[in-house]
Amino acid sequence: MKKYLALFLVFILMLNLIAACSNENATDVDNTAGELPNVENTAVGSTDENNTDEPVAQIESLTIVTDVWEGMDMFLIDSWVDGAQSLAADSILAMADDGRALPNIASESVWSEDGLTWTLTFPEGMYYATGEQLEPEDVVASIEHGLEYSTWADGYKMIESMEVEGRNVIIHLSEYQADMEYNFMSSFVGVIDKDELDTMSNDELLWGCHPYGAYFVDEFSPGASVTLKANPGYVTHNPMVENKGRMPVETLNIVMGGEDFTYYTGLISGDYDLLNSAPPDYLVDLQASDAVTLVESSCAMIGYAEFNINNEFLADKNVRMAIIRGFDREKYESYSDDYNDATYCLVQNNCLNYDAEVEEYYKENYGYNVEAAKQYLADSGWSDTDGDGYVDKDGKKLSFVFSSRDANNSIIVAQALQEDLKAIGIEMTITTQDWSYVNQDVREGNYDMAFLNLGWSEPMLLVDNFCNRSDIAAECSNLDREGYLELVAKARATVDYDARTEVISEIQYKLFDYATILPLIRGTGYRCWNSKLQGVISTPTGSLYLNDVYMVEKN
Repeated sequence: MKKYLALFLVFILMLNLIAACSNENATDVDNTAGELPNVENTAVGSTDENNTDEPVAQIESLTIVTDVWEGMDMFLIDSWVDGAQSLAADSILAMADDGRALPNIASESVWSEDGLTWTLTFPEGMYYATGEQLEPEDVVASIEHGLEYSTWADGYKMIESMEVEGRNVIIHLSEYQADMEYNFMSSFVGVIDKDELDTMSNDELLWGCHPYGAYFVDEFSPGASVTLKANPGYVTHNPMVENKGRMPVETLNIVMGGEDFTYYTGLISGDYDLLNSAPPDYLVDLQASDAVTLVESSCAMIGYAEFNINNEFLADKNVRMAIIRGFDREKYESYSDDYNDATYCLVQNNCLNYDAEVEEYYKENYGYNVEAAKQYLADSGWSDTDGDGYVDKDGKKLSFVFSSRDANNSIIVAQALQEDLKAIGIEMTITTQDWSYVNQDVREGNYDMAFLNLGWSEPMLLVDNFCNRSDIAAECSNLDREGYLELVAKARATVDYDARTEVISEIQYKLFDYATILPLIRGTGYRCWNSKLQGVISTPTGSLYLNDVYMVEKN
């Protein structure tokens, strides 16, 4: 549970970007690069700058705005801002736009057919900022460190043993774990020098360690700024970038803690080069500005509602189907902002194992159809006998309570649903409270219908929680829990990606057919940078690469 709560908090931080330019009282950090041997492939690589007729300017430094910066030991941190923070700490693997694993620190990743043996290769020639070469033994020590201390260790808890063979790390699993590879693509699994892990306390590691990455921390001022310097011995195997060696920009000035308006105007004027999270209040202006490049970039977020079948009215599937088919997503989008789009599925298009056919299935069988919604009510004997605009039966009005979070996205979708249901004769009242209380009510079964949210770009954590947050919650919404858990276990044990996608889709179909879950909104975030800065690689799931950047002086 800690995973999705932490990821939700990360998303909220992204939507409430605050940062400061002050670098006063900066603390020096002993992270200076040591003497390095001659390393191949560490020169600044080629870019497509020769493909432009505009003059190219050398970049000595960039100023990047981020939300927070909590330290350098990724295994000791509960939340990590993809983008700026990850520039100083690579993940072992990278993620392609379709969610599949790519080389990054590891140059090769090979699974056995049974999924119980995983071989990762770490060639010679990769150096920490200290000048020490990255060794396979560092990888083993780092994973062991994570298993002992990381909040996210559940994602690779099936590791039974590890061994080093040449430049390979061979990982043996007690059973295949489908989400393990994703965790090695995330910001929470990197590589730290074994010597540092052996000699430094966790307090010292938090800010003083040197994870393998493109940059290292030179100095920091907590809550205000971090200065990064390029790691001269850096080499990556990531196929998404052309320059696989030392970064073309020597210094990155990371700032946080200031005003959104300052960052918005500063980005356009060139005082700031990149905003890791675009401020929501200025999104429309950023979209309209020729001076800004803006792209969608965030982890997968799903906002949905669960029904409690213990409610006397919601126990009737026809009533639940009327509610589901009565929700007009197109009208909702006229009320919402660009950070929250209506969705027709539970596993989003920026999540692993996404299946577009699931969306089409949902639209056809559960999409907005007001006449079908009214018919479901009529089939169960509901009609408006007293002319008050609401249907009733046996002297009782069809009414229930929707438990909303006190966040704007939840309130807006609740009000849109309330309006739609009134049109078909159902009275829905709304209560609002902190998201943690809504979650607790669902776990304890104290709700009629409740808004829930999950943020994670890998589906196993999601399906572990849909209609299944506790034994009591499952009794309220999971009509065939035994069969459901069998499918989840099947997905977790399926090694082949495409075959696993089929099982994840089957799980979604099963949930839809319960009619106890209602996909509502797909949350997202945006990253933006000054359009003079070219060669930025920003992925839909939040990764940021500056390996190939260059600056164009616009004519």
